[in-house]
Amino acid sequence: MAGTNGDEHPGLRPGLGRLKGRVAIVTGANSGIGRATARVFAREGAKVVCCDIQETVTPRVDKLIELDGGEALFARVDVTVQADCDRMVATALEKFGDLHILFNNAGGGIRKMIHEFTDDEWNFIVNLNLNGIFRGVRAAIPHFLKMKRGNIVSTASTFGLLASEKYPAYCATKAAIVNLTRQMALDYGPSGIRVNCVCPGSVETPRFRGFPPRPNPGFTDAERARMASSNKALLRIAQPEEIAYGVLFLVSDESSFVTGHALVIDGGQTIDA
Repeated sequence: MAGTNGDEHPGLRPGLGRLKGRVAIVTGANSGIGRATARVFAREGAKVVCCDIQETVTPRVDKLIELDGGEALFARVDVTVQADCDRMVATALEKFGDLHILFNNAGGGIRKMIHEFTDDEWNFIVNLNLNGIFRGVRAAIPHFLKMKRGNIVSTASTFGLLASEKYPAYCATKAAIVNLTRQMALDYGPSGIRVNCVCPGSVETPRFRGFPPRPNPGFTDAERARMASSNKALLRIAQPEEIAYGVLFLVSDESSFVTGHALVIDGGQTIDA
């Protein structure tokens, strides 16, 4: 199942069975980091519930996983709606009989100065980036507590550690995710549940959830060059699968003594911060 010429994720490698027998939920699964991570999970043996609010990328991620030889299903989920989050967990339990991993990846941002935000715009980002994690965890935790094990990873950002101009809601929510990760690790560690997050730098991903939600074809050459220069040591943008392998480490047994950690995957962006 190695990546082939023309594969949108050429950095994918054959799996080694790290997640064999496990069931994972991935939100924001049909594009970017979520899409690559869902494929990595499946290659490593997990059955994956791929959750997203949009299906415009084709082939849809569950179909792409099936082409890889994996097992997955798609659920249309808006993480800002508790009923949707409850349903995604119920779907995992009903279709695959268990749940081991929750990857909270859905998110978005709006670039403007804070005094330019409307209430609706600000609340949209908070509701998506931060409250979406609250709702997803609230839906999954009862099962994890019952089983006395579980693994939660969320997508934060280097902008949860650094500031970025004209990005107040995004930076604030991503910083909140970093500390919420630590707090949940304290609360749930005694129950056998690990909680971590990843902090990606600049990544080559399409942006699908602006305000209002709308598709975006990707970055311009000028944006790509600017973002590459921000990753100071490697001087390039990450590919989504490079972040996905960091997530894989955190959900695998190879990180069995890691919890409450913010894993920075940034090409050197924060080296001299």
